[in-house]
Formats: sequence, structure tokens, C-alpha cells
Amino acid sequence: MSYLDEEIAKLEKQRRQEAREKQEGKSFHQNLRQESEVEGGPSLQEIMEGLAKGVLAIEGTEVAFEKTNIMETGIRMFLPRDFVMTLETSEHLVYSHEKLELNLIMQWIKPVQAMSIAQFKEIMQQQFRTMELGMSWIEDGVVVPCSLQTRYCVFSSSVANGQVFNYQAFIDKEDYQLIFNVNGNLKRWDHWKPVITGMISSLEVTAS
Repeated sequence: MSYLDEEIAKLEKQRRQEAREKQEGKSFHQNLRQESEVEGGPSLQEIMEGLAKGVLAIEGTEVAFEKTNIMETGIRMFLPRDFVMTLETSEHLVYSHEKLELNLIMQWIKPVQAMSIAQFKEIMQQQFRTMELGMSWIEDGVVVPCSLQTRYCVFSSSVANGQVFNYQAFIDKEDYQLIFNVNGNLKRWDHWKPVITGMISSLEVTAS
């Protein structure tokens, strides 16, 4: 009986954690338009309109986008057209853009067990402590709107030539998960923050 009580308590704790993550993410993304207007950047609606037209002005540079099928996942979304593909397998995609100092990495996996953002945060912090590297958590939440349940987190870390941001989204589709990771110079984060949100919000499910 005590075992059952423990399992129920774990499930309830996980449910509360997921509800908190969802609410925090909803509040963050609902306020994205207001924050962008204050900062003078594009709103999420403007980002989505630009993606639909196939081009966005980012940091004064026009970046072309096109709807792209992601491996054999049955998922497609807008991705930068001018990024160079450096790796393509049935489970991995890697794109890079030298001038923009950005990397886009996608991995298609079947998770062994569910993991909350709080658990992922703890694991990442432990890994960085073990490697004696600096790491700072920036934010986390849920991407809305999105056709699939998508949690995300952002943290910064130190590299040889400065600071980089690491954006990771966990896109759940049935028993599988698409891990969508963008990393680049931390100075570019404010410019790419709404663009990455728009890319994920453009997600479409095309097949099972």
C-alpha cells in the first residue's frame, strides 16, 4: 500500500510540475508581442507573416525560409533555407550558418522515460558543474501556439570565444520526441528568440 501511495504522490508531483510549466510558458508567449513592441522587435504575428512569405529581416540581414519536412517524423516546419546542412541521417539533422554564428540540431528519439524540464535542468546543471564550466539558466516554459505539445528551455554557457545561448525544445509526437536545439552567440539571442518561437509555432503534422 505504501508503494502505491508513493507512486500516486510521484504522479501528482509530475502533474503539478507540468501544469506549472504550461502556465509559465503560456504567460511568457502571450506576452511576447508586448515585449517585442517595447524592445522595437517584431511581434510573433509579424514573424509568422514573414515566414509565410518566405523571408525575414533579422539583424539587418534578409534570411530566407521554406517549409521543410523533418526527417521521417511526419513533422514539417519553416527552417532557414540558406543554412548549410552538415549532417543528415534518419535520426539527426544538423544545419549551420557561419555568418550568423548559429547551429540548428534536430534529433528524433523514442524516450526511455518521461522527463520534466525541472529534471532536465538539474541534469544539465550537474553536467556543467562536473565539467567545471559556467552555465546560467535563462528561461523555460511551453511553446504556444503549437500543433504538438512542446516544452522548451534556454540557458547560456561559456565557450572559448565568449558566451553562447542554447535553446532546446522537446516536441512530443505519440511515443517519439523531436529535440529541436538552436545555439549561437548570446548577443544574438534577443534577435532570434521570437524567430525560433515562430519556427516551432509553424509546425505541421503531415503523417503518423
